Amino acid sequence: MRSRLASLCLAALMLAPVVGHAQGLVAIQNYSADFRTEQPLTFSLFSNGGYDQLDYKNGIPGTGGSIDSWFVTGGGSIMYTRPDQTTPFSFSLDSSVVHYVDGVPSFRDTFYNNRASVNFEHRFSERLKISNNFYATYGVEPNNAFGYGASTTLWNGQYLYGFNNFNINYAWSPRFSTTTSYTIDGIAYQDDFVATQEDRYTHLFAQQFSYALNRQTSVNAEYRYRMTTFDKTPGKNYASHFALAGVDHAWSERFSGSARAGAEFYESDTTRKTSPYAEAALNYAVARQTMVRWFAALGFNGAELAAFNSRYGVNTGLQMNHNITKRLSVNAGATYAFSKFDNLAAPDVTEHSLFLSTGLGYNILENLRLDAQYSFSTLQSTTALREFDRHRVSLGATASF
Repeated sequence: MRSRLASLCLAALMLAPVVGHAQGLVAIQNYSADFRTEQPLTFSLFSNGGYDQLDYKNGIPGTGGSIDSWFVTGGGSIMYTRPDQTTPFSFSLDSSVVHYVDGVPSFRDTFYNNRASVNFEHRFSERLKISNNFYATYGVEPNNAFGYGASTTLWNGQYLYGFNNFNINYAWSPRFSTTTSYTIDGIAYQDDFVATQEDRYTHLFAQQFSYALNRQTSVNAEYRYRMTTFDKTPGKNYASHFALAGVDHAWSERFSGSARAGAEFYESDTTRKTSPYAEAALNYAVARQTMVRWFAALGFNGAELAAFNSRYGVNTGLQMNHNITKRLSVNAGATYAFSKFDNLAAPDVTEHSLFLSTGLGYNILENLRLDAQYSFSTLQSTTALREFDRHRVSLGATASF
């Protein structure tokens, strides 16, 4: 699985003709760039340190992955955005190493975080446009950017995650257009025990039909087919057909939203179900100072618990970035997930997970910024062994050139 996923990430990065805006579910997992603002080629070096405390509530000291340690991190990044009318393009790369002074039980004391994203779109004519959206990470922290479809906030050690979405948009008339898209993503964990339950990849095919009521609003009908394959536990494989209707609306150039609702026809080796499915997303840019993003989704996912057949739930999240002054900025985020794990032969398991974060950034010089960050995550479950609370605080500096 790891070699297959690595090949996928490399191929997607090399081929990426890339995107601006993805549709529906992909819009929720938004890795695309904001092409409206030019970002010159920028190199950065950063370092931070702090304290990390993760406590499992079962009261057994040293249980898989518990953390109570100071840590230090160092790394670098590259960013670039070109807001071209015909072919806007952006990419970013960053790499860092984090060392836990007291180590992490059941894992080790040094971890790596490497991320890459490439985005662009190309307009062949007034009618035809293609776009692609690529993101890959080799990291250690649970990534809430996965949004709907990924693991909860549970800390499971080092993993490799890859995502690529390709769209073809064609305007058949001034009001009627279609979007054909294909998305593939996958995740592979380094720890063998976690990998047995979690390593998987997903194919998502979608065909959307859109009719513009006016310049601000369009209505949509959409069909999707999603197929998820677990690399080491094929009995957990599942597939879904979606029949959806929705609306996209732009209140202004800086405030837009989308919503989809309909039915999901879910089937696996052990169960078949039909349930409501819904998703929504909002993007709001207040001048150049503030960006707010919100998403929500309701539907099925594969169960990440070994003995269970399916997981049905809701995810929602809010992210905000605000420049208070030219020097001082603040960010905040919140993500909540409710999951119900179903097993025909055992009682259901329900879980609530919450992730909160906030931070401050201050530019003491034009190319030198100080950052302070705090995050809290918790998982409440009817399976007591999974419950935990986590606090993480850090202070750092970034130099950009």
